[in-house]
Amino acid sequence: MTEKIAKHKSEILLFISVAIIYLAIAIIFYSKTTIFYDTNNTYDVLLDTDTGVLFNWNTFALAQDNSKHILFMQIVSLIGYPIHLLSTNIATNFNIGFNHVYGMGLILLQILVSSASITMVYSTIKKLNIKREILSLIISMMVFSFPQIFMTMNVERFIYGQLSLVFFVFLVNKLKNKESYWIDIAAIPLFGITLTNIYMYGINLLLEFKINIKKMAKHIGAFVLAAYVIIVSSRAYNSFFMVKDIVKSDTKFIQVIPMFEKLKMTLVRLLYPTMYFPSAKFENGMFLQQGLPNMIFFLIFLVLFVCAIIGGIKHYKERIPQLCLGAILANITLHGIIGYNLKNANIMAIYFSFAIIILLAYFAKSLPKKYTKIFIIFLVVVLVTMIISNIQGFLKILEIGMNNYPK
Repeated sequence: MTEKIAKHKSEILLFISVAIIYLAIAIIFYSKTTIFYDTNNTYDVLLDTDTGVLFNWNTFALAQDNSKHILFMQIVSLIGYPIHLLSTNIATNFNIGFNHVYGMGLILLQILVSSASITMVYSTIKKLNIKREILSLIISMMVFSFPQIFMTMNVERFIYGQLSLVFFVFLVNKLKNKESYWIDIAAIPLFGITLTNIYMYGINLLLEFKINIKKMAKHIGAFVLAAYVIIVSSRAYNSFFMVKDIVKSDTKFIQVIPMFEKLKMTLVRLLYPTMYFPSAKFENGMFLQQGLPNMIFFLIFLVLFVCAIIGGIKHYKERIPQLCLGAILANITLHGIIGYNLKNANIMAIYFSFAIIILLAYFAKSLPKKYTKIFIIFLVVVLVTMIISNIQGFLKILEIGMNNYPK
């Protein structure tokens, strides 16, 4: 036991440190406003998220979600329901508002989920044996990135979707060169929490078995059987049968605009917010993406993004870079090329921001030693500008919360 703790000492310390940092941020907001959990059953208050409505429905413990999130409630309620019961008891016995207790309980759960995702990313890139300073800077960028902080604090579905993706990549890396049905089991949260994230399983199948149809069919069969048993036993089949309807209704969120406009919006509204706070404005009770970001920050991000892509291309024969490039391409295709929810695409950044972080580590691995110091300086600049951007953005959210949803 002691040996195992010693072996994973850095991961344990990171997990605890990240949880403490996020808890401190959460306390600041929690003491002043309910904007991150209770928005009076209103949609789109913060950057097109469904926070207030999901909280009101109690999707995290009791209510079945829609067909894009077939097993969300069934999975999250494993911990969410005990939090709901505990919150009810605390609110009753200590005469505290239930929403405040339950809201903080769900935020604490999301802090643990987010810390777990960051720790698994760290564990994955630590094996690349890059310089400690670079490793620390890269993982700090993930900790202080816009989507990681926002989706950790804001009671929503997204942080759980990220965990399913990160865990899948982590498991693939652990089982490297081994055929295992655990991969098929790990694909169920991909499918169940956010339906579109099942692409990751499909990419891995193609990379693993290529044209071996027999083996591919065997693993798909295992996945389908396991998914069927879980859906039926948890009585989530109604949501499953309504997938076609929800996909049809969501076509209204597809942006039909010229390709050049899509490219510009993809860069500004989808890719840039993987690190920096998106340009946004508060109007008519909603804080939504508008305008252009700080151009200096934007140019710094573009260089960073190019470095990540180069890192993936240089290691294109390895499974983890392949999956990370696949995650970036899949999101650019769905939100950029197809245009699904491109207008407010910042909320989708959480689903592939981790891939950029991992690919930056691969870029560092292949970087000639003579450029190491320059890269470290660049990463410091990125981290500092990210923190500045995100402090400014979250202070704006705090102001909106205190004025509109005071504690």
